[in-house]
Amino acid sequence: MNVVLRILWKGGVTRVALEEARLIPARLVVYRREKTNYDLSNVDLQVLFQGRPARFYTFLTSIYAKQRGSEATVDLDRIIKAKDLIKGPSLFHDQFAGLTGYLRKRDHGEDYAVYIHETSLDNEGVKWTFPKMLEKRILRHSKLVMTNSYWNKRIMEEQGFASTVVYPGCYPKEKINLEREKLVLTVSLWDKGRKPEIYGEIAKRIKGKMVLAGSWVSEEDMNEFKRMYPEVDVTGPLPEQELQRLYDRASVFIRFGYHEKGPGLGVLEAMASGMPVIVNDGLGSRELIKDNGFVVKEWEEAIDRVNEILESENLRREFSKNSWEIAKSLHWKNHAEKVKELMEKLE
Repeated sequence: MNVVLRILWKGGVTRVALEEARLIPARLVVYRREKTNYDLSNVDLQVLFQGRPARFYTFLTSIYAKQRGSEATVDLDRIIKAKDLIKGPSLFHDQFAGLTGYLRKRDHGEDYAVYIHETSLDNEGVKWTFPKMLEKRILRHSKLVMTNSYWNKRIMEEQGFASTVVYPGCYPKEKINLEREKLVLTVSLWDKGRKPEIYGEIAKRIKGKMVLAGSWVSEEDMNEFKRMYPEVDVTGPLPEQELQRLYDRASVFIRFGYHEKGPGLGVLEAMASGMPVIVNDGLGSRELIKDNGFVVKEWEEAIDRVNEILESENLRREFSKNSWEIAKSLHWKNHAEKVKELMEKLE
């Protein structure tokens, strides 16, 4: 079995594909490799192409996601070439990688599966006409569609496409730390589209210290944010051990999405460490908040909820234990077993 990834890069899509390849186990087939500090141990990795993406495709991608930088380029040329290089049952991570599966189906009659992280089917505007048409074709011809949230599932079902929700996973701690510092943590791959300035504004008004951790697409944007919001501790990219220490020390995890239908792996990792979680209703992980935190509409509301947790030791401990219990059901091994079970339909 193949797990197929367009870009081996920092970010949640890569992490999901890596853990599937490691635990199923399966071969991880990658079209392009960028710098990442993810653990590649016990991963059967095959990189199909070398070199930087073509400028034309970088420009084309920038029309849809300028803030993500050139590393996020959708290499259509490599996606097409890969149709003659990938063979056997394959799970393609995202609809663009799924184009390879569709072309193999058309040319070789081989079934494929696709994992949708963010469907485009509810996006509005003329520029989305082609991506939506492409996604519909890929979904229509795939034998199996998986996705990471019921939000994505509902949108696809409204367009006539069935899918199965398989949440991303985490590695729950064997024991959680209930003695915490007055730290409020947020973790992501940061770009302007994730509106980091909102966390800066929250930091000015909470009764604790805001820590903004994770890599940035643009170092210039990171430095600009640090100048504007000296109240925030901006870590930049961190080794995994240091990030885990932050999860063990902080009292609250906060994360906002803006029509981001996936759950955000930072939320799951925070829950695995026993952290109360605050998210807004524009993030897919709102589905995972059940007596372990709060779902808010606006960032101003989040200030009150953060301070409520920081000021109540009993509430923080209750939310911590509940987060940890939910995380246990979301172990990466459970994710891999479900994916393996579903993929057996292709064999």
